[in-house]
Parts: sequence; C-alpha cells; structure tokens
Amino acid sequence: MRTAVTERYIDATEEVRAKLAKTFNVTPKFVYMCLTYRADSEKARKIRYTAVHVYKAKAMRHCPECETLHNVTEDGRDLMVQNFDNGIKLEIDKQTGVAVVYDRKGAVLCSRKIEKFPELSELQLYAENL
Repeated sequence: MRTAVTERYIDATEEVRAKLAKTFNVTPKFVYMCLTYRADSEKARKIRYTAVHVYKAKAMRHCPECETLHNVTEDGRDLMVQNFDNGIKLEIDKQTGVAVVYDRKGAVLCSRKIEKFPELSELQLYAENL
C-alpha cells in the first residue's frame, strides 16, 4: 500500500540534484531523500524549496493509472468514470462534484463531494489501494 511519503516528490534533473548536494554540502542520497519527502528537516525543506523556486524543478504527485471515461447518461448527468485494475470503479458527477466508489460487485463503498483536486487525488489513491 502506498503511503503519504510516496505520494509526492520533486522531479529534478540529475544536474539539479548535483547542484543541490554541492550547495547544501550534503550527499546525493540525502538530496534524493529530501526530494522524495523521506527526509523532513529544516534543511530538507530548504532543499525542496530551492529545487522548485531556484532550479525550476517540478513538484509532482502520484496519480494512479486507470481507464477514464467521460460519459453523459440518458438522464443528462455528465460523469467521469474511472475503472481501476483491482475492479473498483470511481464515478464523479461533473456538475455536482459528488463522487462514489463502487466495489467489484457494484456496492457503494463510499460517497463524498469533491471540492478541490487534492480531494480527488486522495479518493483515487483510496480506490486504487482497495
């Protein structure tokens, strides 16, 4: 199962990672630990900040791979439907933001209203890891 540690990371080139190690007088392994959020100290936060704001590295977040369909139902609902490899289905109503997670047999596992993208990412990770 994925943890919060592996959900996000800073995507930096090898050259940028080497510059960060030299600038902060740390090992390349420590820079890796910082950019993957496995290290969380004041220095680690400074390394991440510098990577993004000085060297233009990109902050990334894990998003599960799945089949995504955009459907309009007969009753006019505009849906995004994601089918995960584990048989779980996530259905989001684009107008209302209501998201429903179904198990392999079609039973509702959870339902909630999505207001911001991080909430959607969290629900996708939940569905992927069931």
